[in-house]
Amino acid sequence: MVTQPLRGEALAHLRHELRTPFNHLLGYTAILLEDAELGGFSSVTPVLSDIQAGGRSLLERIQSGLADAGGGVSFEQVRALESSVRPQAEQLLDAASGLGSRLEELQAADAVADAGRMCNALRNLLSHIQWTPVRFKPQAEPPAEGPGTGAVAGKSGERLPEAAETSTGRLLIVEDDPANRDLLRRRLEREGHRVWEAENGRQALDQLETGVYDLMLLDVIMPKMDGYEVLAQLKRNPLHRDLPVIMISALDETQSVVRCIEMGAEDYLAKPFDPVLLRARIGASLEKKRLRDRERDRTAELERALQRLKEAQTQLVVQEKMASLGTLTVGIAHEIKNPLNFVNNFADVSRELLGDLVSALPGNPSSDVADIIRDLTANLRRIREHGERADNIVRGMLAHARGPGQREPTDLNALVAGAVNLAYQGLRTQDASFNISIESSYALHLPMVETVASDLSRAFLNIANNGCYAAHQKRLQAGEGFRPALRVSTRDAGAQVEIRIEDNGAGISKEVLRKIFNPFFTTKPPGSGMGLGLSLTYQIVVEQHKGTIEVETQEGESTAVIILLPKTG
Repeated sequence: MVTQPLRGEALAHLRHELRTPFNHLLGYTAILLEDAELGGFSSVTPVLSDIQAGGRSLLERIQSGLADAGGGVSFEQVRALESSVRPQAEQLLDAASGLGSRLEELQAADAVADAGRMCNALRNLLSHIQWTPVRFKPQAEPPAEGPGTGAVAGKSGERLPEAAETSTGRLLIVEDDPANRDLLRRRLEREGHRVWEAENGRQALDQLETGVYDLMLLDVIMPKMDGYEVLAQLKRNPLHRDLPVIMISALDETQSVVRCIEMGAEDYLAKPFDPVLLRARIGASLEKKRLRDRERDRTAELERALQRLKEAQTQLVVQEKMASLGTLTVGIAHEIKNPLNFVNNFADVSRELLGDLVSALPGNPSSDVADIIRDLTANLRRIREHGERADNIVRGMLAHARGPGQREPTDLNALVAGAVNLAYQGLRTQDASFNISIESSYALHLPMVETVASDLSRAFLNIANNGCYAAHQKRLQAGEGFRPALRVSTRDAGAQVEIRIEDNGAGISKEVLRKIFNPFFTTKPPGSGMGLGLSLTYQIVVEQHKGTIEVETQEGESTAVIILLPKTG
Protein backbone atom coordinates (compact mmCIF):
# COMPACT_ATOMS: atom_id res chain seq x y z
CA MET A 1 0.00 0.00 0.00
CA VAL A 2 1.28 3.46 -0.96
CA THR A 3 1.34 5.74 2.05
CA GLN A 4 3.25 8.72 0.63
CA PRO A 5 0.94 11.69 -0.07
CA LEU A 6 0.26 12.72 -3.68
CA ARG A 7 1.77 16.14 -4.42
CA GLY A 8 3.54 18.29 -7.03
CA GLU A 9 3.79 16.99 -10.58
CA ALA A 10 1.96 13.75 -9.85
CA LEU A 11 -1.01 15.56 -8.34
CA ALA A 12 -1.09 18.11 -11.20
CA HIS A 13 -1.01 15.27 -13.73
CA LEU A 14 -3.95 13.55 -12.01
CA ARG A 15 -6.02 16.74 -12.02
CA HIS A 16 -5.12 17.22 -15.72
CA GLU A 17 -6.36 13.73 -16.61
CA LEU A 18 -9.64 14.32 -14.80
CA ARG A 19 -10.34 17.73 -16.35
CA THR A 20 -10.10 16.36 -19.92
CA PRO A 21 -13.26 14.18 -19.76
CA PHE A 22 -15.07 17.03 -17.99
CA ASN A 23 -14.12 19.29 -20.92
CA HIS A 24 -15.72 16.78 -23.30
CA LEU A 25 -18.83 16.30 -21.14
CA LEU A 26 -19.55 19.98 -20.54
CA GLY A 27 -18.56 21.00 -24.06
CA TYR A 28 -20.92 18.64 -25.85
CA THR A 29 -23.68 19.40 -23.31
CA ALA A 30 -23.38 23.12 -24.11
CA ILE A 31 -23.53 22.43 -27.85
CA LEU A 32 -26.66 20.26 -27.46
CA LEU A 33 -28.34 22.94 -25.34
CA GLU A 34 -27.69 25.49 -28.07
CA ASP A 35 -28.98 23.13 -30.79
CA ALA A 36 -32.05 21.88 -28.92
CA GLU A 37 -34.49 24.55 -30.12
CA LEU A 38 -33.38 24.58 -33.77
CA GLY A 39 -32.87 20.81 -33.92
CA GLY A 40 -36.39 19.98 -32.79
CA PHE A 41 -35.45 18.27 -29.52
CA SER A 42 -36.14 21.06 -27.03
CA SER A 43 -38.07 18.54 -24.92
CA VAL A 44 -34.75 17.15 -23.60
CA THR A 45 -33.49 20.57 -22.51
CA PRO A 46 -34.26 19.91 -18.80
CA VAL A 47 -32.24 16.68 -18.92
CA LEU A 48 -29.33 18.48 -20.58
CA SER A 49 -29.46 21.27 -17.99
CA ASP A 50 -29.40 18.69 -15.16
CA ILE A 51 -26.41 16.89 -16.72
CA GLN A 52 -24.59 20.22 -17.16
CA ALA A 53 -25.24 21.26 -13.56
CA GLY A 54 -24.31 17.80 -12.27
CA GLY A 55 -21.09 17.80 -14.29
CA ARG A 56 -20.04 21.19 -12.92
CA SER A 57 -20.88 20.11 -9.38
CA LEU A 58 -18.90 16.90 -9.76
CA LEU A 59 -15.90 18.81 -11.16
CA GLU A 60 -15.95 21.20 -8.22
CA ARG A 61 -16.07 18.32 -5.74
CA ILE A 62 -13.11 16.57 -7.37
CA GLN A 63 -11.10 19.78 -7.59
CA SER A 64 -11.80 20.51 -3.93
CA GLY A 65 -10.94 16.96 -2.92
CA LEU A 66 -7.63 17.03 -4.79
CA ALA A 67 -6.58 20.51 -3.63
CA ASP A 68 -3.06 20.56 -2.22
CA ALA A 69 -3.17 22.42 1.08
CA GLY A 70 0.59 22.12 1.50
CA GLY A 71 1.06 18.57 2.64
CA GLY A 72 -0.25 16.87 -0.48
CA VAL A 73 -3.22 14.48 -0.80
CA SER A 74 -2.94 11.08 0.85
CA PHE A 75 -3.96 7.87 -0.84
CA GLU A 76 -6.69 7.39 1.80
CA GLN A 77 -8.14 10.80 0.90
CA VAL A 78 -8.13 9.85 -2.76
CA ARG A 79 -9.97 6.58 -2.05
CA ALA A 80 -12.51 8.41 0.09
CA LEU A 81 -13.06 10.90 -2.74
CA GLU A 82 -13.57 8.03 -5.16
CA SER A 83 -16.27 6.51 -2.99
CA SER A 84 -17.94 9.90 -2.71
CA VAL A 85 -18.02 10.92 -6.39
CA ARG A 86 -18.44 7.59 -8.17
CA PRO A 87 -22.20 7.30 -7.52
CA GLN A 88 -22.78 10.80 -8.91
CA ALA A 89 -20.70 10.03 -12.02
CA GLU A 90 -22.65 6.81 -12.59
CA GLN A 91 -25.94 8.72 -12.27
CA LEU A 92 -24.72 11.20 -14.90
CA LEU A 93 -23.78 8.30 -17.20
CA ASP A 94 -27.25 6.79 -16.81
CA ALA A 95 -28.81 10.17 -17.60
CA ALA A 96 -26.60 10.62 -20.69
CA SER A 97 -27.46 7.10 -21.91
CA GLY A 98 -31.18 7.79 -21.46
CA LEU A 99 -30.71 11.09 -23.30
CA GLY A 100 -29.18 9.22 -26.23
CA SER A 101 -32.14 6.85 -26.42
CA ARG A 102 -34.60 9.75 -26.32
CA LEU A 103 -32.73 11.55 -29.11
CA GLU A 104 -32.82 8.39 -31.23
CA GLU A 105 -36.60 8.38 -30.86
CA LEU A 106 -36.65 12.01 -32.01
CA GLN A 107 -34.44 11.04 -34.99
CA ALA A 108 -31.86 13.74 -34.19
CA ALA A 109 -28.86 11.90 -35.66
CA ASP A 110 -26.23 14.57 -35.04
CA ALA A 111 -27.44 15.06 -31.48
CA VAL A 112 -27.30 11.29 -30.88
CA ALA A 113 -23.62 11.32 -31.88
CA ASP A 114 -22.91 14.13 -29.43
CA ALA A 115 -24.80 12.32 -26.67
CA GLY A 116 -22.63 9.28 -27.39
CA ARG A 117 -19.54 11.47 -26.96
CA MET A 118 -20.92 12.62 -23.58
CA CYS A 119 -21.28 8.96 -22.52
CA ASN A 120 -17.71 8.23 -23.65
CA ALA A 121 -16.47 11.18 -21.60
CA LEU A 122 -18.27 9.89 -18.47
CA ARG A 123 -16.94 6.36 -18.98
CA ASN A 124 -13.46 7.82 -19.33
CA LEU A 125 -14.04 9.79 -16.12
CA LEU A 126 -15.16 6.64 -14.26
CA SER A 127 -12.05 4.79 -15.41
CA HIS A 128 -9.90 7.64 -14.08
CA ILE A 129 -11.54 7.75 -10.64
CA GLN A 130 -11.18 4.00 -10.18
CA TRP A 131 -8.03 4.82 -8.25
CA THR A 132 -5.43 2.29 -7.22
CA PRO A 133 -1.80 2.89 -6.12
CA VAL A 134 -0.61 2.63 -9.72
CA ARG A 135 -2.63 5.75 -10.60
CA PHE A 136 -0.11 7.76 -8.62
CA LYS A 137 2.38 7.35 -11.54
CA PRO A 138 1.86 9.67 -14.53
CA GLN A 139 1.33 7.95 -17.84
CA ALA A 140 4.13 8.35 -20.40
CA GLU A 141 1.69 8.82 -23.30
CA PRO A 142 -1.97 9.97 -23.44
CA PRO A 143 -4.66 7.45 -24.36
CA ALA A 144 -4.82 6.47 -28.01
CA GLU A 145 -7.28 8.34 -30.16
CA GLY A 146 -10.45 6.44 -30.88
CA PRO A 147 -12.49 6.41 -34.07
CA GLY A 148 -15.29 8.83 -34.74
CA THR A 149 -13.76 11.75 -32.89
CA GLY A 150 -14.34 14.47 -35.46
CA ALA A 151 -13.00 15.66 -38.80
CA VAL A 152 -10.12 18.03 -39.42
CA ALA A 153 -11.07 21.46 -40.74
CA GLY A 154 -8.29 22.75 -42.96
CA LYS A 155 -5.39 20.69 -44.36
CA SER A 156 -1.71 20.99 -43.67
CA GLY A 157 -0.03 23.01 -46.41
CA GLU A 158 -3.29 24.63 -47.59
CA ARG A 159 -2.71 28.24 -48.64
CA LEU A 160 -5.11 30.50 -46.82
CA PRO A 161 -6.78 33.43 -48.61
CA GLU A 162 -6.74 36.82 -47.02
CA ALA A 163 -9.75 37.51 -44.81
CA ALA A 164 -11.60 40.78 -44.65
CA GLU A 165 -11.29 42.70 -41.39
CA THR A 166 -14.28 41.69 -39.22
CA SER A 167 -14.86 40.59 -35.63
CA THR A 168 -13.91 37.07 -36.69
CA GLY A 169 -10.56 35.69 -37.70
CA ARG A 170 -8.49 32.80 -39.01
CA LEU A 171 -7.73 30.51 -36.08
CA LEU A 172 -5.35 27.57 -35.79
CA ILE A 173 -6.13 24.95 -33.12
CA VAL A 174 -3.14 22.92 -31.94
CA GLU A 175 -4.40 20.05 -29.79
CA ASP A 176 -3.50 16.35 -29.68
CA ASP A 177 -6.88 15.19 -28.34
CA PRO A 178 -9.35 14.71 -31.25
CA ALA A 179 -12.45 15.33 -29.13
CA ASN A 180 -10.99 18.58 -27.80
CA ARG A 181 -10.22 19.68 -31.35
CA ASP A 182 -13.73 18.81 -32.47
CA LEU A 183 -15.30 20.76 -29.61
CA LEU A 184 -13.15 23.82 -30.16
CA ARG A 185 -13.63 23.79 -33.93
CA ARG A 186 -17.41 23.53 -33.69
CA ARG A 187 -17.58 26.19 -31.00
CA LEU A 188 -15.39 28.62 -32.95
CA GLU A 189 -17.10 28.04 -36.29
CA ARG A 190 -20.41 28.90 -34.61
CA GLU A 191 -18.84 32.25 -33.70
CA GLY A 192 -18.07 32.84 -37.38
CA HIS A 193 -14.35 32.09 -37.29
CA ARG A 194 -12.50 30.14 -39.96
CA VAL A 195 -10.73 27.27 -38.27
CA TRP A 196 -7.76 25.06 -39.12
CA GLU A 197 -6.39 22.23 -37.00
CA ALA A 198 -3.03 20.69 -36.18
CA GLU A 199 -2.72 17.56 -34.07
CA ASN A 200 0.79 18.31 -32.78
CA GLY A 201 3.33 21.09 -32.46
CA ARG A 202 5.47 20.08 -35.43
CA GLN A 203 2.46 20.05 -37.76
CA ALA A 204 1.44 23.48 -36.48
CA LEU A 205 4.87 24.98 -37.24
CA ASP A 206 4.75 23.48 -40.73
CA GLN A 207 1.29 24.97 -41.37
CA LEU A 208 2.52 28.41 -40.32
CA GLU A 209 5.00 28.34 -43.21
CA THR A 210 2.20 28.05 -45.79
CA GLY A 211 -0.76 29.75 -44.13
CA VAL A 212 -1.66 33.09 -42.58
CA TYR A 213 -3.49 33.06 -39.26
CA ASP A 214 -4.81 35.67 -36.84
CA LEU A 215 -4.65 33.59 -33.66
CA MET A 216 -3.34 30.25 -32.39
CA LEU A 217 -5.02 28.17 -29.69
CA LEU A 218 -2.17 26.03 -28.36
CA ASP A 219 -2.45 23.07 -26.00
CA VAL A 220 0.24 22.87 -23.33
CA ILE A 221 0.50 19.10 -22.81
CA MET A 222 1.23 17.29 -26.08
CA PRO A 223 3.52 14.36 -26.99
CA LYS A 224 6.77 14.88 -28.97
CA MET A 225 6.67 18.70 -28.77
CA ASP A 226 4.73 20.37 -25.99
CA GLY A 227 3.12 23.80 -26.13
CA TYR A 228 6.02 25.48 -24.32
CA GLU A 229 8.49 24.48 -27.05
CA VAL A 230 6.08 25.51 -29.83
CA LEU A 231 5.59 28.91 -28.17
CA ALA A 232 9.36 29.34 -27.73
CA GLN A 233 10.00 28.60 -31.43
CA LEU A 234 7.27 31.05 -32.46
CA LYS A 235 8.79 33.87 -30.44
CA ARG A 236 12.26 33.17 -31.88
CA ASN A 237 10.96 33.42 -35.46
CA PRO A 238 10.73 37.04 -36.75
CA LEU A 239 7.97 36.03 -39.18
CA HIS A 240 5.68 34.57 -36.50
CA ARG A 241 6.61 36.23 -33.22
CA ASP A 242 3.68 38.68 -33.49
CA LEU A 243 1.07 35.93 -33.90
CA PRO A 244 -1.10 36.03 -30.73
CA VAL A 245 -1.26 32.71 -28.89
CA ILE A 246 -3.83 31.62 -26.32
CA MET A 247 -2.58 28.64 -24.33
CA ILE A 248 -5.20 25.98 -23.52
CA SER A 249 -4.71 23.25 -20.97
CA ALA A 250 -6.35 21.08 -18.36
CA LEU A 251 -3.50 22.09 -16.07
CA ASP A 252 -4.81 24.42 -13.39
CA GLU A 253 -1.46 25.27 -11.86
CA THR A 254 -0.67 28.96 -11.40
CA GLN A 255 2.97 28.19 -12.24
CA SER A 256 1.95 26.95 -15.70
CA VAL A 257 -0.10 30.10 -16.34
CA VAL A 258 2.75 32.38 -15.28
CA ARG A 259 5.27 30.50 -17.40
CA CYS A 260 3.12 30.82 -20.54
CA ILE A 261 2.50 34.54 -20.05
CA GLU A 262 6.20 35.19 -19.38
CA MET A 263 7.08 33.35 -22.61
CA GLY A 264 4.86 35.71 -24.60
CA ALA A 265 1.43 34.04 -24.70
CA GLU A 266 -1.48 36.43 -25.15
CA ASP A 267 -3.73 34.59 -22.69
CA TYR A 268 -4.37 31.27 -20.92
CA LEU A 269 -7.58 29.24 -20.83
CA ALA A 270 -8.15 26.23 -18.61
CA LYS A 271 -10.29 23.27 -19.58
CA PRO A 272 -13.19 22.76 -19.46
CA PHE A 273 -13.97 25.92 -21.39
CA ASP A 274 -16.69 28.36 -20.48
CA PRO A 275 -18.21 29.38 -23.89
CA VAL A 276 -18.72 33.01 -22.85
CA LEU A 277 -15.18 33.31 -21.48
CA LEU A 278 -13.76 31.60 -24.58
CA ARG A 279 -15.60 34.04 -26.86
CA ALA A 280 -14.47 37.04 -24.83
CA ARG A 281 -10.80 36.03 -24.67
CA ILE A 282 -10.59 35.27 -28.40
CA GLY A 283 -12.41 38.50 -29.29
CA ALA A 284 -10.04 40.54 -27.10
CA SER A 285 -6.96 38.88 -28.58
CA LEU A 286 -8.15 39.44 -32.16
CA GLU A 287 -8.97 43.09 -31.43
CA LYS A 288 -5.51 43.66 -29.92
CA LYS A 289 -3.94 42.07 -32.97
CA ARG A 290 -5.92 44.32 -35.30
CA LEU A 291 -4.89 47.38 -33.30
CA ARG A 292 -1.25 46.30 -33.51
CA ASP A 293 -1.60 45.70 -37.24
CA ARG A 294 -3.12 49.15 -37.75
CA GLU A 295 -0.35 50.70 -35.69
CA ARG A 296 2.29 48.86 -37.70
CA ASP A 297 0.67 49.90 -41.00
CA ARG A 298 0.38 53.48 -39.79
CA THR A 299 4.02 53.48 -38.75
CA ALA A 300 5.04 52.14 -42.14
CA GLU A 301 2.96 54.81 -43.88
CA LEU A 302 4.53 57.54 -41.74
CA GLU A 303 7.99 56.20 -42.58
CA ARG A 304 7.11 56.27 -46.30
CA ALA A 305 5.77 59.82 -45.94
CA LEU A 306 8.96 60.85 -44.15
CA GLN A 307 11.03 59.32 -46.93
CA ARG A 308 8.98 61.20 -49.55
CA LEU A 309 9.46 64.40 -47.56
CA LYS A 310 13.22 63.85 -47.45
CA GLU A 311 13.28 63.19 -51.20
CA ALA A 312 11.26 66.35 -51.83
CA GLN A 313 13.63 68.32 -49.61
CA THR A 314 16.61 66.90 -51.49
CA GLN A 315 14.95 67.79 -54.80
CA LEU A 316 14.33 71.33 -53.62
CA VAL A 317 17.98 71.65 -52.65
CA VAL A 318 19.01 70.30 -56.06
CA GLN A 319 16.64 72.67 -57.84
CA GLU A 320 18.05 75.57 -55.87
CA LYS A 321 21.56 74.50 -56.81
CA MET A 322 20.51 74.16 -60.44
CA ALA A 323 18.92 77.62 -60.37
CA SER A 324 22.07 79.07 -58.89
CA LEU A 325 24.13 77.16 -61.43
CA GLY A 326 21.94 78.54 -64.24
CA THR A 327 22.46 82.09 -63.02
CA LEU A 328 26.20 81.49 -62.74
CA THR A 329 26.24 79.93 -66.21
CA VAL A 330 24.60 82.99 -67.76
CA GLY A 331 27.09 85.28 -66.08
CA ILE A 332 30.11 83.24 -67.10
CA ALA A 333 28.83 82.80 -70.64
CA HIS A 334 28.36 86.52 -71.08
CA GLU A 335 31.82 87.20 -69.67
CA ILE A 336 33.38 84.64 -72.03
CA LYS A 337 31.41 85.74 -75.09
CA ASN A 338 32.86 89.26 -75.20
CA PRO A 339 36.57 88.28 -75.37
CA LEU A 340 35.60 85.36 -77.63
CA ASN A 341 34.09 87.81 -80.10
CA PHE A 342 37.39 89.70 -80.12
CA VAL A 343 39.29 86.45 -80.78
CA ASN A 344 37.05 85.54 -83.72
CA ASN A 345 36.94 89.04 -85.17
CA PHE A 346 40.68 89.64 -84.92
CA ALA A 347 41.33 86.19 -86.44
CA ASP A 348 39.27 87.26 -89.46
CA VAL A 349 41.02 90.67 -89.61
CA SER A 350 44.46 89.03 -89.33
CA ARG A 351 43.66 86.67 -92.21
CA GLU A 352 42.65 89.64 -94.34
CA LEU A 353 45.83 91.55 -93.39
CA LEU A 354 47.90 88.49 -94.18
CA GLY A 355 46.32 88.40 -97.62
CA ASP A 356 47.17 92.04 -98.09
CA LEU A 357 50.74 91.34 -97.00
CA VAL A 358 51.12 88.57 -99.60
CA SER A 359 49.82 90.90 -102.32
CA ALA A 360 52.29 93.61 -101.27
CA LEU A 361 55.35 91.38 -101.42
CA PRO A 362 57.40 91.95 -104.62
CA GLY A 363 57.79 89.02 -107.02
CA ASN A 364 58.08 85.53 -105.57
CA PRO A 365 58.87 85.56 -101.86
CA SER A 366 61.56 83.28 -100.53
CA SER A 367 60.66 79.80 -99.44
CA ASP A 368 61.06 80.73 -95.77
CA VAL A 369 58.65 83.64 -96.12
CA ALA A 370 56.19 81.44 -98.00
CA ASP A 371 56.33 78.81 -95.26
CA ILE A 372 55.70 81.41 -92.59
CA ILE A 373 52.74 82.78 -94.51
CA ARG A 374 51.24 79.28 -94.93
CA ASP A 375 51.72 78.52 -91.21
CA LEU A 376 50.15 81.84 -90.20
CA THR A 377 47.21 81.22 -92.51
CA ALA A 378 46.70 77.70 -91.08
CA ASN A 379 47.00 78.95 -87.52
CA LEU A 380 44.44 81.70 -88.07
CA ARG A 381 42.06 79.17 -89.65
CA ARG A 382 42.38 76.90 -86.59
CA ILE A 383 41.87 79.86 -84.25
CA ARG A 384 38.71 80.70 -86.14
CA GLU A 385 37.41 77.08 -86.08
CA HIS A 386 37.98 76.66 -82.36
CA GLY A 387 36.61 80.12 -81.72
CA GLU A 388 33.41 79.13 -83.50
CA ARG A 389 33.28 75.90 -81.49
CA ALA A 390 33.69 77.84 -78.25
CA ASP A 391 31.03 80.26 -79.40
CA ASN A 392 28.61 77.40 -80.06
CA ILE A 393 29.28 76.04 -76.57
CA VAL A 394 28.59 79.42 -75.03
CA ARG A 395 25.39 79.75 -77.07
CA GLY A 396 24.30 76.32 -75.84
CA MET A 397 24.98 77.27 -72.22
CA LEU A 398 22.90 80.40 -72.61
CA ALA A 399 20.09 78.51 -74.33
CA HIS A 400 20.05 75.87 -71.57
CA ALA A 401 20.03 78.50 -68.84
CA ARG A 402 17.13 80.33 -70.49
CA GLY A 403 15.05 77.16 -70.86
CA PRO A 404 14.13 74.79 -73.71
CA GLY A 405 14.36 76.12 -77.22
CA GLN A 406 12.14 75.67 -80.25
CA ARG A 407 11.38 72.14 -81.42
CA GLU A 408 12.07 71.35 -85.04
CA PRO A 409 12.38 68.22 -87.21
CA THR A 410 15.82 66.74 -86.58
CA ASP A 411 17.99 64.19 -88.37
CA LEU A 412 18.96 62.04 -85.40
CA ASN A 413 21.66 60.16 -87.32
CA ALA A 414 23.50 63.41 -88.01
CA LEU A 415 22.89 64.68 -84.47
CA VAL A 416 24.25 61.50 -82.83
CA ALA A 417 27.23 61.31 -85.20
CA GLY A 418 28.13 64.94 -84.50
CA ALA A 419 27.92 64.47 -80.72
CA VAL A 420 30.05 61.31 -80.79
CA ASN A 421 32.68 62.96 -82.98
CA LEU A 422 32.73 66.00 -80.69
CA ALA A 423 33.21 63.76 -77.64
CA TYR A 424 36.09 61.95 -79.35
CA GLN A 425 37.82 65.16 -80.44
CA GLY A 426 37.37 66.73 -77.01
CA LEU A 427 39.00 63.83 -75.19
CA ARG A 428 41.80 63.69 -77.77
CA THR A 429 42.52 67.34 -77.07
CA GLN A 430 42.68 66.71 -73.31
CA ASP A 431 44.78 63.53 -73.47
CA ALA A 432 47.13 62.79 -76.36
CA SER A 433 47.19 59.09 -75.40
CA PHE A 434 43.44 58.75 -75.82
CA ASN A 435 42.38 56.54 -78.70
CA ILE A 436 39.20 54.54 -79.22
CA SER A 437 37.56 52.60 -82.01
CA ILE A 438 34.13 53.99 -82.93
CA GLU A 439 31.77 51.50 -84.59
CA SER A 440 28.57 52.97 -85.98
CA SER A 441 25.42 51.49 -87.47
CA TYR A 442 22.90 54.16 -88.40
CA ALA A 443 19.51 53.09 -89.70
CA LEU A 444 18.75 54.13 -93.28
CA HIS A 445 15.68 56.30 -93.85
CA LEU A 446 15.34 57.05 -90.15
CA PRO A 447 12.33 59.37 -89.73
CA MET A 448 12.80 62.94 -88.59
CA VAL A 449 11.97 63.60 -84.95
CA GLU A 450 10.84 66.91 -83.52
CA THR A 451 13.44 67.88 -80.92
CA VAL A 452 15.32 70.77 -79.43
CA ALA A 453 18.45 69.78 -81.31
CA SER A 454 20.94 71.72 -79.19
CA ASP A 455 19.64 70.14 -75.96
CA LEU A 456 19.42 66.62 -77.36
CA SER A 457 22.92 66.94 -78.82
CA ARG A 458 24.15 67.81 -75.34
CA ALA A 459 22.50 64.64 -73.98
CA PHE A 460 24.17 62.45 -76.63
CA LEU A 461 27.47 64.22 -75.96
CA ASN A 462 27.27 63.46 -72.23
CA ILE A 463 26.60 59.76 -72.87
CA ALA A 464 29.34 59.48 -75.50
CA ASN A 465 31.80 61.28 -73.20
CA ASN A 466 31.07 58.83 -70.38
CA GLY A 467 31.41 55.83 -72.71
CA CYS A 468 34.73 57.00 -74.16
CA TYR A 469 36.04 57.82 -70.69
CA ALA A 470 35.06 54.39 -69.29
CA ALA A 471 36.66 52.48 -72.16
CA HIS A 472 39.85 54.61 -71.97
CA GLN A 473 40.15 54.06 -68.19
CA LYS A 474 39.83 50.31 -68.67
CA ARG A 475 42.64 50.41 -71.27
CA LEU A 476 44.86 52.28 -68.81
CA GLN A 477 44.27 49.52 -66.26
CA ALA A 478 44.29 46.51 -68.62
CA GLY A 479 47.26 47.63 -70.73
CA GLU A 480 47.92 47.77 -74.46
CA GLY A 481 46.28 44.39 -75.11
CA PHE A 482 42.83 45.86 -74.54
CA ARG A 483 41.16 47.67 -77.46
CA PRO A 484 38.65 50.30 -76.25
CA ALA A 485 35.57 50.63 -78.42
CA LEU A 486 32.38 52.67 -78.61
CA ARG A 487 29.47 51.19 -80.57
CA VAL A 488 26.75 53.60 -81.73
CA SER A 489 23.53 52.63 -83.50
CA THR A 490 20.08 53.95 -84.34
CA ARG A 491 16.95 51.95 -85.10
CA ASP A 492 13.36 52.49 -86.12
CA ALA A 493 11.41 50.93 -83.23
CA GLY A 494 7.84 51.37 -84.45
CA ALA A 495 6.29 54.29 -82.60
CA GLN A 496 9.73 55.30 -81.34
CA VAL A 497 13.30 55.79 -82.51
CA GLU A 498 16.03 53.99 -80.59
CA ILE A 499 19.54 55.36 -80.04
CA ARG A 500 22.03 52.98 -78.46
CA ILE A 501 25.51 54.00 -77.26
CA GLU A 502 27.58 51.15 -75.83
CA ASP A 503 31.14 51.01 -74.50
CA ASN A 504 33.31 48.05 -73.51
CA GLY A 505 34.51 49.67 -70.27
CA ALA A 506 34.35 48.28 -66.75
CA GLY A 507 30.54 48.43 -66.40
CA ILE A 508 28.58 49.81 -63.46
CA SER A 509 27.92 48.17 -60.10
CA LYS A 510 24.33 47.77 -58.86
CA GLU A 511 24.94 50.21 -56.03
CA VAL A 512 26.23 52.92 -58.37
CA LEU A 513 23.57 52.19 -61.02
CA ARG A 514 20.82 53.36 -58.67
CA LYS A 515 22.46 56.79 -58.35
CA ILE A 516 23.79 57.64 -61.80
CA PHE A 517 20.96 60.05 -62.66
CA ASN A 518 21.19 61.88 -59.31
CA PRO A 519 22.47 65.46 -59.61
CA PHE A 520 26.06 66.00 -58.43
CA PHE A 521 26.76 62.25 -58.25
CA THR A 522 29.96 61.17 -60.00
CA THR A 523 32.52 58.38 -59.78
CA LYS A 524 35.17 60.39 -61.57
CA PRO A 525 38.11 61.81 -59.61
CA PRO A 526 37.89 65.41 -58.32
CA GLY A 527 38.28 67.94 -61.10
CA SER A 528 37.03 65.54 -63.81
CA GLY A 529 33.34 66.36 -63.55
CA MET A 530 30.59 67.85 -61.39
CA GLY A 531 28.18 64.92 -61.68
CA LEU A 532 25.56 66.88 -63.65
CA GLY A 533 25.93 65.28 -67.09
CA LEU A 534 23.58 62.32 -66.71
CA SER A 535 21.17 64.29 -64.53
CA LEU A 536 20.79 66.87 -67.31
CA THR A 537 20.60 64.07 -69.88
CA TYR A 538 17.69 62.50 -67.99
CA GLN A 539 15.86 65.82 -67.85
CA ILE A 540 16.39 66.43 -71.57
CA VAL A 541 15.34 62.94 -72.70
CA VAL A 542 12.57 62.05 -70.23
CA GLU A 543 11.11 65.32 -68.99
CA GLN A 544 11.67 67.55 -72.03
CA HIS A 545 11.29 65.08 -74.93
CA LYS A 546 8.97 62.53 -73.20
CA GLY A 547 11.29 59.67 -74.07
CA THR A 548 12.83 56.91 -71.98
CA ILE A 549 16.40 56.15 -71.01
CA GLU A 550 17.60 52.75 -69.85
CA VAL A 551 20.99 51.39 -68.86
CA GLU A 552 22.13 47.83 -69.51
CA THR A 553 25.40 46.96 -67.83
CA GLN A 554 27.54 43.96 -67.09
CA GLU A 555 30.04 44.72 -64.37
CA GLY A 556 33.56 44.36 -65.68
CA GLU A 557 32.40 44.01 -69.30
CA SER A 558 30.27 46.78 -70.81
CA THR A 559 27.62 49.46 -70.45
CA ALA A 560 24.90 50.35 -72.94
CA VAL A 561 22.65 53.41 -72.73
CA ILE A 562 19.42 53.04 -74.71
CA ILE A 563 17.33 56.12 -75.52
CA LEU A 564 13.84 55.82 -77.00
CA LEU A 565 12.25 58.98 -78.45
CA PRO A 566 8.69 59.26 -79.79
CA LYS A 567 8.45 59.89 -83.52
CA THR A 568 7.16 63.11 -85.00
CA GLY A 569 3.37 63.11 -84.74
